[in-house]
Amino acid sequence: MMPASGDARIGGVCFAKLFPNLAEPFRGLFVADQIRATKADVNWSVIAPVPWVPRAIARRFGKPYARGIDDFEGIRVARTRHAVLPRRVFYNSVADSMAISSAGAFRHAVAEVGARFVHCHELYPAGAAARRLAAKAGLPYVVTVHGSDLYLNLDTPSWRREITRTAADADAVICVGRRLALDAVDAIGLDPARTVVIPNTYDTNLFELTAHKAHPGPVRLLCVGRLSPEKGHEVLLRSFAALVAAGTDAELTLVGGGVLEGSLRELAMALGVNVRVRFAGIVVGRLLAEEYARADLFVLPSLSEGFGVSVVEAMACGLPVVATRSGGPDGIVDDASGVLVAPGDADALAQGISRAIAGLADFDRPTIAAAAAARYSPETVGAALVLLYREVLAGEPLTGSLAADLAAVAGHTVSHAEDSPR
Repeated sequence: MMPASGDARIGGVCFAKLFPNLAEPFRGLFVADQIRATKADVNWSVIAPVPWVPRAIARRFGKPYARGIDDFEGIRVARTRHAVLPRRVFYNSVADSMAISSAGAFRHAVAEVGARFVHCHELYPAGAAARRLAAKAGLPYVVTVHGSDLYLNLDTPSWRREITRTAADADAVICVGRRLALDAVDAIGLDPARTVVIPNTYDTNLFELTAHKAHPGPVRLLCVGRLSPEKGHEVLLRSFAALVAAGTDAELTLVGGGVLEGSLRELAMALGVNVRVRFAGIVVGRLLAEEYARADLFVLPSLSEGFGVSVVEAMACGLPVVATRSGGPDGIVDDASGVLVAPGDADALAQGISRAIAGLADFDRPTIAAAAAARYSPETVGAALVLLYREVLAGEPLTGSLAADLAAVAGHTVSHAEDSPR
């Protein structure tokens, strides 16, 4: 089916294994937010591959189950199923499996919207699969690097080869943060001229400034993120225990689920702060916005972070932030919005939280929210994405490429050197 006559939108296929479904409504929300931000200009069809798991087995072991065709705000989503073994056994073949199982859905998507380009998310395996499909269809493709797809997949030689080729063959590579872009240049030889930094966006209907009410009792700290090793929750709990031991009256809410929940609960008990720590589980939508509204200070203790959507959501609600210099937050948090500390350092994190608590009254919440909206709103991010798509299709140099950024920084450095006394 071709797009309706008179539709001036560009036809595009989004290929992303991270995309919300009924079983996992929180999965890949950042990709869904980009679709929302660009759908006025792009006629999208989405392919969201999922691992093949029989329904009975999924039900028995409490695993998510998704398949078939459904709808995301009027956009067709095909949930193709590919073979994959547990614990990433034979994971070097998953890109081929994903491409083969998605081939029919991909052809349908291209015909449905008159697609002229493909936007895939994550270098491996989804990006590698999309590379195969785009090449066969003769379409240009854009790939977004989100962080873990680079940092966690380079140690396996076969995966590194796939990642390097996917980045090299792409017509444009989007990195969600400048630090991530520089790391990708160093790690896989990414071409700065074909690389742009475009951040993730957020849902402005959910996350917005609310009146912050003074309340008696403990300072309310909030952390949002999956409970996995790279998120640094163990460091946060040790920092929090040190603050409480030093006399800080505070409570901590951890929003998220993951493999470390049991061990983190045990650690909170061993540190004697379990009565002050609330494990809220996975919270999304309006309930998550309410968590931000109740908090006094947001904390992100990540050891490595490609971007940090939760930081932006918190700031959009007017919350000051304490975060680590773990990648993404470096370019998001400044002195007006919070405090940055070294990652993996419990003492530094405790000091940063203490400093932020002491200065809570000095943070201008409306200014924090306005700055987040100006940089990360769907309008801002959506416009940058659509401009990139049009430049790729026209074969034009990419506006704001990393090469131009690095040249400007080098020029700025040289000019200062020339002005300095000798």
